[in-house]
Amino acid sequence: METPEESSGFAPCGRIEACPRPDVDDPFRPRWMDISDSDERRGAHIVDMLGFCGHYIHVNGGGRSGRAPIICALLKHGDAIPQRELMNMFDLKAGSLSEVLTKIERDGLIERTRDPQDRRQLIVRLTPEGHEQATAEQLNRERFRAEALCCLTDAECEQLEDMLARIKQHWKEIEPDMKGDCACKN
Repeated sequence: METPEESSGFAPCGRIEACPRPDVDDPFRPRWMDISDSDERRGAHIVDMLGFCGHYIHVNGGGRSGRAPIICALLKHGDAIPQRELMNMFDLKAGSLSEVLTKIERDGLIERTRDPQDRRQLIVRLTPEGHEQATAEQLNRERFRAEALCCLTDAECEQLEDMLARIKQHWKEIEPDMKGDCACKN
């Protein structure tokens, strides 16, 4: 039985038609390039570029809850913080945080000790090597933030910030598995 997408010729990622340039046989060619409708192609291209930017920031920034963000958070909090506070700060479950901390501890960047006032609580503390690495990581993050948008004017940065805020709000409001046409009006 055909799904609505199959019967209408609509693929979840847009209407894909034969490549307009049959001489191009590149398995790494972005699929958005082959969407025939120009509005759909532009939308897919923008989402593709946002995806690249998100992936780049995730990989080069250590993710949202990986090694780099955790050691930088420890550095910002005087090199030590209760594990429960880290869990809340990064919105992680206890087991997930413990798994990440075990790897960081194994690499000699942190140590965990019992809190003398509350033996149930663990204190996560940077080691001297961890402090050094966190300082370098924080400098790299600050340098990236300073240089990341220097290709834009101040006015363009303000426009981008406004547009991204509107996109973020819109994405929070739409269903992830939209069925049917977007209610957007250009």
